[in-house]
Amino acid sequence: MRKGSLLAVLLVVMIGIMGCGKSSTPTVDAPKTAPAPQVPVKDAQAGGDVGEVEEAAPVAAPPAAPAPVAVPPMAAPAQESAAAPEAVPAPEGGGVPKLVVPNPEYNFGKLDNSETAECQFVLRNEGTGLLKIENVRASCGCTATALDKNELAPGEEVVLHASTNLKGRQGPQTKAVTVTSNDPEQPTFQLKIVGEAIASISIEPMAVQFGRIEDNEPREQKVVIQSNKEDITFKVQSAEIEDMDFIQHEIKEVEPGKKYEMIVKAAGDLPVGNHNGRFIIRTDSPERAVIWLPVSMQVIGALEIMPPVVNIRFSEVPDEMEQQQLSITAGRVAEFKINEVVVPLDTIQHELIEAGPNAYRLRLSNMPRTDALDGKNIILRTNLKDTPEVEIPFNIYKPRVRQLPTPPPAPATAAPAAAAAPAVTAVPAPPAGVEDVSNAPEKAKQ
Repeated sequence: MRKGSLLAVLLVVMIGIMGCGKSSTPTVDAPKTAPAPQVPVKDAQAGGDVGEVEEAAPVAAPPAAPAPVAVPPMAAPAQESAAAPEAVPAPEGGGVPKLVVPNPEYNFGKLDNSETAECQFVLRNEGTGLLKIENVRASCGCTATALDKNELAPGEEVVLHASTNLKGRQGPQTKAVTVTSNDPEQPTFQLKIVGEAIASISIEPMAVQFGRIEDNEPREQKVVIQSNKEDITFKVQSAEIEDMDFIQHEIKEVEPGKKYEMIVKAAGDLPVGNHNGRFIIRTDSPERAVIWLPVSMQVIGALEIMPPVVNIRFSEVPDEMEQQQLSITAGRVAEFKINEVVVPLDTIQHELIEAGPNAYRLRLSNMPRTDALDGKNIILRTNLKDTPEVEIPFNIYKPRVRQLPTPPPAPATAAPAAAAAPAVTAVPAPPAGVEDVSNAPEKAKQ
């Protein structure tokens, strides 16, 4: 009985153990059907069974999948943005050039006017970019320049050679050389060549300027012509004035063959207005055979009229009219009145406006732009005893038109002869025994 009971108890225990093993199987399959990987994490946080957490651990691995995307992909754009500045041109290509000339002015002192003044300017690039010298231009044809190269790297320099021909020149000289470059702060840089040209035969002053004088005020000025070299002697042969016949002059020899004095006089009743002319002085010396002496003055009458002449440009267009306005103020008189204005043509309209004490404005209109006013004057009648009438002249000027020379007509028979010539002479005669096919029509191309 005892052995049978034992066997029965063992059997029951074995059946129970087997039953427990079958009931644990669903717990293993449950994670396989879990809808989301977050379930095991929630169970662990809630204090679930340790055995269940260990078996569910392999399922929780998917949330770590985004880790590779986090760091490596973000590093790639950073490398691209760091490489972007390297695509910009190097600093020397995008720098700023700066032209610097340590000594922009050269003084050659005193030189004989038969010599040439030579000088050099150092051009330097003190910027950070390439300096390009685009142009070098002298102020006159007597100055020549030469440049070895026109592109300077930062810190580089070049020498600009310049020379000024002083032939025929006298007195203080100032020549300018303009350098144009790509310097953004100073695109044009001016250099100067200064000095004094000593003429073998000189004239002082080099121009007679009487300035503003009254019509009854006499003026005169002394001019000295002399030799500046011991071995050069000369004689003044003549002196003639152009465009100012009312100017007088006297010449006297101060030192034989070496020095002359010329007195230029403005005397008598001088014509009112602005006057510019020149003397042509001739000598017997090949050193300076001709000497020019400019003369200028502004002559003021009883009244000062601006402009002193009514200038009208000639026009061939019919009925084309001109209008102008003149200013009339006191000249050598302190007070005056204009009583009447007389115009040369009845068709001209005029209006005299009193602008203030001893000041008027004269408006003129409907003036024909033809020869009808050539040689005519406007007359102002005043209250002045010594100057009862003042004339304002008209000047009709015609623009100069340069006409091109007309080519001679071609001979009437030249064209046909030229066209017929190739048909007669272009084809030589064939050799003996060869058929002449020069006038045969061309065969059609196969």
